[in-house]
Amino acid sequence: MSLSRRPWLFFGPAALVAGGAAVALTLTSDHEQHPGLTTALLLFVSMSFVVAGLIGWMRRPANRTGMLMVAVGFGVLAGSLYESNSALPYTLGGIVGSLFIAAFVHLLLAYPSGRLTSRRGRLIVTAAYATAFLAPLLDSMFPERHTCKPHACPSNLALVSYNHPVHVAETAVWTSVAVLLFAAAFWLLIGRWRRATPALRRQLRPVYIAGGISVLLLAIGFIVTPFSGVGNTIVSVALIVTFTAVPFLFLAGLLGTTLARSAGVGAIFSAVPERASPGEVQEGLRMALRDPTAQVAYWYEEGEHYVDVDGNRFELPRDTPRRVVTRLDYADSPVAAIVHDAALREEPELLQTITNAARIALERDKLLVEVKARAERYRAILQAMPDLMFRITREGTYRGYNAPDPRNLLSEVVVGKKVHDRLPGELADHVLAAGRAAVDRGTPQMIEYELDFSGETRHYEARFAASGEDEFLMIVREITERKRQQEELESSRARIVAAGDEERRKLERNLHDGAQQRLVSLSLSLRLAQGRLRDDPDDAEQLLESSRRELAQALEELRELARGIHPAVLTDRGLDAALEALAARAPLPVEIDGPAGELPAQVEAAAYYVVSEALANVTKYAQASAVEVKVERRNGFAVVEVADDGVGGADPLRGSGLRGLADRVASLSGKLDVDSPPGEGTRVRAEIPLE
Repeated sequence: MSLSRRPWLFFGPAALVAGGAAVALTLTSDHEQHPGLTTALLLFVSMSFVVAGLIGWMRRPANRTGMLMVAVGFGVLAGSLYESNSALPYTLGGIVGSLFIAAFVHLLLAYPSGRLTSRRGRLIVTAAYATAFLAPLLDSMFPERHTCKPHACPSNLALVSYNHPVHVAETAVWTSVAVLLFAAAFWLLIGRWRRATPALRRQLRPVYIAGGISVLLLAIGFIVTPFSGVGNTIVSVALIVTFTAVPFLFLAGLLGTTLARSAGVGAIFSAVPERASPGEVQEGLRMALRDPTAQVAYWYEEGEHYVDVDGNRFELPRDTPRRVVTRLDYADSPVAAIVHDAALREEPELLQTITNAARIALERDKLLVEVKARAERYRAILQAMPDLMFRITREGTYRGYNAPDPRNLLSEVVVGKKVHDRLPGELADHVLAAGRAAVDRGTPQMIEYELDFSGETRHYEARFAASGEDEFLMIVREITERKRQQEELESSRARIVAAGDEERRKLERNLHDGAQQRLVSLSLSLRLAQGRLRDDPDDAEQLLESSRRELAQALEELRELARGIHPAVLTDRGLDAALEALAARAPLPVEIDGPAGELPAQVEAAAYYVVSEALANVTKYAQASAVEVKVERRNGFAVVEVADDGVGGADPLRGSGLRGLADRVASLSGKLDVDSPPGEGTRVRAEIPLE
């Protein structure tokens, strides 16, 4: 068994031996004026610290407070060496007799964990131990000449000289240092108290009151002792009282933890009702732990995360000096967690007993919280859905509904009404047929319908799914916009087909009336020239020259036709050159701001025809004096703008040109806008995705 688990095995007998030696040295001392009183006080003070420390050490092996209290008790006993009539122990007693004061300061600054947690505290304690050793050492080296009756004190082995000025100087220096250290320690205790949480203050209060007063009295004693014997006596008596109270207050704290542990378990079973809600369980735990800030989090297995007592997701915080997390597991599976004041870790018996007792209630509530968390999640999903949702019985009675926007309901009253009361008869029959089919077949059903709603026709899509043996869910989504877009798409496709047919007829007519006629005439001229080549070479030469001119005209007409299908300059030289060519043929000034770099071929073609058609409209109708053309890349789009300063009033629905452009742009997932207020010019803007 380790020493930390059974400190009595060593320190108990050691304390008895040291106490016996201290009694013997004090009672037989030749230089102790009140041996009986001194012996009683020595044993009472030292054994109070040793016994209280050993109890605390056994109860909380991981906590060093008990160890430090034992050290203070043995430090007090070590001071009894000064009572010896032999030179060596007498000298050692004078040197080490004040170390218990440093150990006491260490105890206070490390309480309640027994560990120094701040750099300032470690510096003060280190300086206290150094002062408690060096000050008595120098005082032994340069003591005051007459401290004992003649021949009453043994020889001082550390003596250097009886130099009064040096003695006064070193006494003043070390007294000042000691007072400053006591003041720093007291101030540090005050600061810790002010920053402490309520639970930590509950632990600190008894020990800090007695210990803080003791530190204050020690500082006063160092100041008063050189000047007033009576004052020194009063301070010493008060110091003994407060100093000795510390171990008893420490034991009272341990007893209070034991009582609180029993009371806390009782509080859980008395304050928490038999059918308590998770919130009531949390309040009961707060009462038992005496921590009003404690929070309970339950493990939610489905989501693999914690939730609070209301079922909302809860992220466990990281441990800090003020707040920590205690996890509760059952059979290696998480059950819950308690976020509480870090000071409760210094009361492990209380924390462990109460959490063990609470685990049963928390395990019971875990299912309830999981159901609540699941309900919250489904409620959030429902709230996020834009659809109407109805629960309808097989007979057609509404049992419940969810409407993100109540304005989308045909009537405000839903629950309890019949389907035939809220919907037109034929539609109600379709709804019941689809719902019953979903229940009977176990497969979802869907219908589409339309309703006259607020003076307009709206389109809806309804999906049906079984939600029990005698009811179904009807999920309704408005698809009016989708229907409109579908109709627009069908109209656009029809216009594209019609435009294609018209262009083919126009091409056929142009070929027939133009190039085809010229080629037929050319064929006849060539035959005539062939017949006259031998008989009349001059006439044949004239016919060939005429044929050459006819062929040139035919080629030019074919080029014009090809330019109308796809301009060669766009393919050969790019969009910039093609736009410049359009501007050169326009009868009014055109300012071109072309794109930086090449665009995809389809995008360039669409941009070209947008500009071409817009310039044609400007020439025909706008009565403008200037036109600006701008093509640029912007946020993944090619943006084409043609703006003039004409009369405005253009209507894209009135002519086929702009409507055809809109269809061409829409075929590339783009859009065409025309802004043409009367008298303020016209702006045609196309946005075409580059990808």
